[in-house]
Amino acid sequence: MIVHAGNLGVSFGEDEIFSGLNFSIERGDRTALVGVNGAGKTTLFRVMAGLMEPTEGTFVVARGIRVGYLPQEMTEFPTGPLLSRVMFHSDEIRKALSIQHRLHEDLSGELDGEEEKTSLQKLGEASAVLESAGFYDLEHRAARLLGGLGFRQEEMDKPLDLFSGGWRMRAELAALLLAAPDLLLLDEPTNHLDLDARLWLEEYLRSFNGAVWMISHDPAFLDKTVNRVCEIEFGRLNFYRGGYSRYEELKTEEIREREKQAGRQAEQRERYERFINKFRSNPRKRNLVQSRIKMLERMEVIETHRSPSRMRIRFPEVPRGPEKVLELTGVSKKYDRTIFQGVDLVVGRGDRIGIVGRNGEGKSTLSRIMAGIEEPTEGSCRTGPGVLLGYYSQEIELALDRELSVIDQVATICPERSQGELRSYLGMFLFTGDEAFKKTSVLSGGEKSRVALARLLMTPLNLLILDEPTNHLDIFSREVLEEALRDYRGTLILVSHDEKLLSSTVETIYEVERGRVRPFAGSFAWYVEKKQKELEAGFGEEKRAEAQGPSQRDLERQRKRAEAEERNRLYKKRLEVEKRMQRVEKELIPLEEKMKGLESMLCDPEVLSDGRRVVELQKEHAWLADRVNSLQEKWNSFAEEHERLSPADG
Repeated sequence: MIVHAGNLGVSFGEDEIFSGLNFSIERGDRTALVGVNGAGKTTLFRVMAGLMEPTEGTFVVARGIRVGYLPQEMTEFPTGPLLSRVMFHSDEIRKALSIQHRLHEDLSGELDGEEEKTSLQKLGEASAVLESAGFYDLEHRAARLLGGLGFRQEEMDKPLDLFSGGWRMRAELAALLLAAPDLLLLDEPTNHLDLDARLWLEEYLRSFNGAVWMISHDPAFLDKTVNRVCEIEFGRLNFYRGGYSRYEELKTEEIREREKQAGRQAEQRERYERFINKFRSNPRKRNLVQSRIKMLERMEVIETHRSPSRMRIRFPEVPRGPEKVLELTGVSKKYDRTIFQGVDLVVGRGDRIGIVGRNGEGKSTLSRIMAGIEEPTEGSCRTGPGVLLGYYSQEIELALDRELSVIDQVATICPERSQGELRSYLGMFLFTGDEAFKKTSVLSGGEKSRVALARLLMTPLNLLILDEPTNHLDIFSREVLEEALRDYRGTLILVSHDEKLLSSTVETIYEVERGRVRPFAGSFAWYVEKKQKELEAGFGEEKRAEAQGPSQRDLERQRKRAEAEERNRLYKKRLEVEKRMQRVEKELIPLEEKMKGLESMLCDPEVLSDGRRVVELQKEHAWLADRVNSLQEKWNSFAEEHERLSPADG
């Protein structure tokens, strides 16, 4: 057991988030934390990460156990080159390096024997910390993690503040994985990941040695990475063995059984109440009435499942479009570099296309060109006659006017509809009552996504181009959108990294990679399987190399460690030599000064007139000269040794 929670509770004033939580975490646990919005998932993570004190109870972390936390969003990021910021993200490593640097400075000064011994001992301890943290292999491991999460080799020295927020969150994730805490808390880790990076993270987490707890709205990701689900509901925790799909099955059975029990209890309560009301005034039935009253008082109400509110998406009837819906001919796009070139693509009526690829390869750019939002640098993009196109941008902030209210957002699409009709329509997207009059600027990411979908679905469309439509949606809204898109009878072009959505809604895959857009011969499931095999082969190669013996990287790591040990050994010897030189200098300098004084005296006419005095001074000078020569030889010998022990320039 690495952590334990006892009667844990958090309240904000009168608002109780949860209470009486009892659970423990073992090394190797893989747990998904689920629950409706507002259930307290992120609050619990913040308590577990030590960022928030519980209102009641305890959360105890075993001695020596390290907890790492990746929040869903961050407002402040470190600066500096990408690779070095990830390498030195660990407080443990930074502290050990700081101690090492300070001790080197101390040891170069004057210390007595005991102080020197203590400093050398602390220096050894700091070196041991760096060794155990894998410091001498740090650069290679950091670069490997960054590469797995999608960073290119040429970006390793790029300043972190020049990356977008999503890429900086990836760097934060890489730093956290590099630190390898005993308990990893990940809040929506796939939010900013493309499919390749997500598949890589799945594989990495499967081989991670510590415990992992995750909050995620991605069921497919959870199915592949967790072995139990922890649901927070009614302020309590319930644990379910298996992945997310198994949890859904068990939960459905549990809800059905609980509703049956609640129904039986309601019938029993009704029978007791009828009996009480019927015989309350009958003296002969008084004891029986009192007994039924006590039974009612002792009866704990069985709480039934609170089904979260869900969107109700229904596409308007799809007008018949042309046979050839969209055609790209020789399309290229360049900014400061070529994004893609020579794209030839024909989209037919009823096609269902998924566009995949790493972030930064040009998927969104391609979707904007297809939607007519952006012009290609070369080539042409034409829609067929009668095409009614709808486009959903992942840049929601740019697509919506922040100053408009929710109801005004949809009124601009269909100004002929009455306010009552618009409010009724918005209710399908969970905007009820006064929520319809909220300003867009105060909405959450998920709410803005629902507004954008509401605008999109107001008019009949036979071509939908959607760019990452599930990015800000919770699991329930994703399921509703997925079902609606499955039933959609028009032409669909979907840019997404959502494996479940792509698997159930598209039939053809186009991959954007290295400046090319090419069809993938096979289903999306086969595409994912191919990617996973490539990743497994990569991870397997590393494991095989470790089993077979030292690889080139291992040998390099051993070489660096040996070099570091040799540097420390030479440094200690150099310090000893410097101390000896300083002791010689302490004796030598006063003797040289005294010799100069004697030489001055032997040049003084008054002294020279006293023969006995001259003889005494000459004898003293001769003795000093012998001693100075001896000390100088000793100092020169130490100086030569110091030079041999010093690192060569360059």
